[in-house]
Amino acid sequence: MTGIVPQKNYVPSHLKEFGFYHSGWEEDDIPEVAKFSTFVDVWYFDKALMETARRHGLKIWVALAPIFFKDFGKNKQEDYREHWEKAKQELIPFKDIIYAFDPLDEPFQRSLLPDKELKAYLEEIGELIRQDFPSAKLAITFTHNTVNQARFQLIVPENFNLFGVDYYYEVDFQDKIVKKLMRKTQHMDAKYYLIPRGFKTTNKDYGVLSETELLLRARQAYNFAVSNSKVEVIFPFHWKGFVENSKNYVGVENIPLLRSEYEKIGRAISRDR
Repeated sequence: MTGIVPQKNYVPSHLKEFGFYHSGWEEDDIPEVAKFSTFVDVWYFDKALMETARRHGLKIWVALAPIFFKDFGKNKQEDYREHWEKAKQELIPFKDIIYAFDPLDEPFQRSLLPDKELKAYLEEIGELIRQDFPSAKLAITFTHNTVNQARFQLIVPENFNLFGVDYYYEVDFQDKIVKKLMRKTQHMDAKYYLIPRGFKTTNKDYGVLSETELLLRARQAYNFAVSNSKVEVIFPFHWKGFVENSKNYVGVENIPLLRSEYEKIGRAISRDR
């Protein structure tokens, strides 16, 4: 498949959602991405941003980390049940637009809990969420290092149902590691999201990719999603630029050709969804 969208602009029904990491962090961004997205990601405490998303017809992907983890995800939050009970009451009014909950980004990379203990904790979190939000997806983003573990199948939380893996190195889209994730979780009733790299950075550890190379990754990710029936979401990292450890990260918002490409992809996916 060589084009951005298939012949006659047809997108298969399994590819339902499109949005960017960091797309719902500032109110001004939401109406902009609403033109070619189905959801934005927000923190659980940002009710004003959730209201803005609703006004623009968007779903929300809700990050929950501070409720259940402390020390930037390293350790378990002692009073997590009390935190969740309070947050839950604030989230219930948005039940109709919550697409997914994400308890902690890259949990097996960030947390200091032993893998089996972390798995059990995530499954407990999943049960707590399911009690009040039974239709919302339970999402986990793994790193490629986690997926490559020989014992990966033993640590995947069994009650989660939406999985992604990030790999931002090299020129081509990470289809091999995505296929490995899908193969290792094929016993589960799960769907998948793709996380194509959508940033430039001065952090040379990630490698310097040109706009043309990032464009290629976007096209490869789209074509992979179209041809794999269990892929439900394209979730590029990332929309909004930021600075971390004195390194600059420029997002899709400020990479014109790449932004135009994702606008085409997003509009094709979001139309009639």
